[in-house]
Amino acid sequence: MSAPAAPALLAAALDRRPEARRWVVAFSGGPDSTALLHAARALARARGAELLAAHVNHGLQPAAAAFEARCRAVCAEWGVAFEALRRPAHPAPGESPEAAARTVRYRALGEFAGPGVAVLLAHHRRDQAETLLLQLLRGAGPAGLAAMPAERPWRGGWLLRPLLDCPAAEIAAYLRRHGLAACADPDNDDLRRDRNFLRRTLLPELERRWPAAERTLARAARHQAHARGLLEERAREDGADAEALPLARLAGLSAARRENLARFWLLGRGAPAPGERRLRAWLRAVAEAAPDRLAPLRCGDFAVYRWRGRLHVAPAAAAPPPDLCRRWPQGSALALPELGMTLAWEELQAQLGGRAGAGVEVRLRRGGERCRPPGRRCRPLKKWLQDAGVPPWRRSRIPLIYENAELRLVWGHFPCVPQPSGTRLRRS
Repeated sequence: MSAPAAPALLAAALDRRPEARRWVVAFSGGPDSTALLHAARALARARGAELLAAHVNHGLQPAAAAFEARCRAVCAEWGVAFEALRRPAHPAPGESPEAAARTVRYRALGEFAGPGVAVLLAHHRRDQAETLLLQLLRGAGPAGLAAMPAERPWRGGWLLRPLLDCPAAEIAAYLRRHGLAACADPDNDDLRRDRNFLRRTLLPELERRWPAAERTLARAARHQAHARGLLEERAREDGADAEALPLARLAGLSAARRENLARFWLLGRGAPAPGERRLRAWLRAVAEAAPDRLAPLRCGDFAVYRWRGRLHVAPAAAAPPPDLCRRWPQGSALALPELGMTLAWEELQAQLGGRAGAGVEVRLRRGGERCRPPGRRCRPLKKWLQDAGVPPWRRSRIPLIYENAELRLVWGHFPCVPQPSGTRLRRS
């Protein structure tokens, strides 16, 4: 059976997404992205689609500037629109440079994503086989072993890997047929990197014994993707689409289904699922903890809280300083970078019924505040927030509006009627 041809695979992938009329090729200048861009150029002309080559320069290599210049020159010669994004990658402690670069690269490419846009990546079948092997060696489950998806929704558009079923040998043959030159990345020869070691050492050994290893491993990844799809379907049937996950629902499931539901529920909220052992231990703690007495589970930039018999996911923002006190100049907007928000004076007037004047300050809860909403009695602010269903992790980030040292407004919730004796801040 002949190997799948790159242009045919590209055309088939874009046929499945006819609504995508703007194609953005991630163009590194290497062999794979050169072949993809060349094929996309011909197809875009035939179909009247808009084509852009996007090059992400991490600055991690001495040759990074030369790679960018080479990509720019190729696009000028081919008449393809080109944009270079210079996004330095700074590995976090314990993070590899390539992992940091990958994170930055996807973030940069995401700037082009949107409705009607297909972002095209040049991963091919050998890349898929390598990814499967790496995930196996990390002890991954079906989600990891599914390796890279051929397509997925991305910010209203699509992220496509049209060459994922194309053999590496076919990419090389395509370049030879069209006389295309490409940049050689010296980092690809560094055997200290796991993927390079697999590519240069392990996979050639496997193929000497099993010549069809690349194709077979890619097929195994497709089987795992199918299994992952079934697990996700089961998780949705168990309630993974719920915004807040009822603990009673978790308690009624077997251990395996409970972990599966929790994992896909987290992914559906945008949070990365923790490892098997950590997730299992936390779910056990959830079941045994007293109501609403449980430390949050950190998942990347998110935290999972137990509250009122449900699990909730929220961004794990840094705690703002409790002694925050900001004067609000009359008539101006007030930026609160500690909270990631800007308050508008017009909105303040609307919430207070047009009564805001001079001497306005913004503070945060410190404990002991009291409030009397219109027509209600005076009670601790904590009680009013509980009654309003405001989760505990949000209460410390609600701006409290004071006028002449008197609490006047709980931003976004309710005003406070002035007290004859004034409202004082007290620590709990």
